[in-house]
Parts: sequence; C-alpha cells; structure tokens
Amino acid sequence: AKRDGKGGYRLFEPAMHEGVLARLELRADLQRAMTTGQLELHYQPVVRLHDGSVSGVEALLRWRHPERGLVSPDQFIPLAEEMGLIVPIGRWVLREGCRQAALMRRKLPEHPHLTMSINLSVKQLQHSDIVSDVSDALEQSGLEPGALTLEITESVMIADTDLAVE
Repeated sequence: AKRDGKGGYRLFEPAMHEGVLARLELRADLQRAMTTGQLELHYQPVVRLHDGSVSGVEALLRWRHPERGLVSPDQFIPLAEEMGLIVPIGRWVLREGCRQAALMRRKLPEHPHLTMSINLSVKQLQHSDIVSDVSDALEQSGLEPGALTLEITESVMIADTDLAVE
C-alpha cells in the first residue's frame, strides 16, 4: 500500500506473503551473487547510423542465478540500490568493463577507436569515491580515458539536476 502512495490500504492476501518471501530470498541471493561470480557483463554494440559501423559497445549488467537463470535487471538493480550494494556492484562493472574494453581494443586492431559505455546509478554519482573509482578502473585496465563513456539515465537527471550537472 505504501508503494502505491499515501493514504492507501491493502487487505492481506496469501500471495502477498509469498511475494515477501521471494523478495527476501532474492536479497540473500544477490549478496551471494557478488562473491560467487554470478554477475556478468553483456555487450551491446553502439552503431553509427550514417554508415552502420560499430563505434563501441555498451556494458549491460546481468545476473545469472544458478537456479533462476537470467534475472532481469529491473528485478535486481532496485534491490541492489535498496540494499546498498549498487556502489560495490557499480565499481565492479567499471573495472570489468574497462578491462574488457582494453582487451577488445587489443584483439580487434581494425577497431582502434572502439569505446565502452557504462551506465552509472544515482547512488554511484552521490558516492564520494566515484572519481577515484573511474580513475582506478582506467589505470588498472590500461584503457585510455577517451575510450570510456559514462552514461547517466534520465531518472538521474530528474532526481537531482544539480548533481547531474556537477
């Protein structure tokens, strides 16, 4: 009822209990996912419209659960933000994305200007270590800074325009 807005109410139904249990289980599983290598990055090509060439890739975070299979980001990203895990997960995405981009550039010399785009969450932007997280990821991977594109979503812009500008 709280999620639907102020002044609302709901009558308890057995399905609600199942939903709460499933969410609690997912929370515990997400904490384990970080330490057991269940998080992975998939890469979507960034294509130039004028000639159809690939200019880079965008890193997309995915969770491959051992029993549930691929868990949708819309199921686990809000949960990670709520649990305070989004900053360490985002740090891993930055490091792994930069590492993979440097590897792609070495293995694909025909694409010397290939870029890596990585989405940042509001919580990452608000975190005081974001600049050092980006700097460390670039330094550890050897990726040149111009090859990394950091993207912020519209929700970040709406949530805190001053922060987004900064």
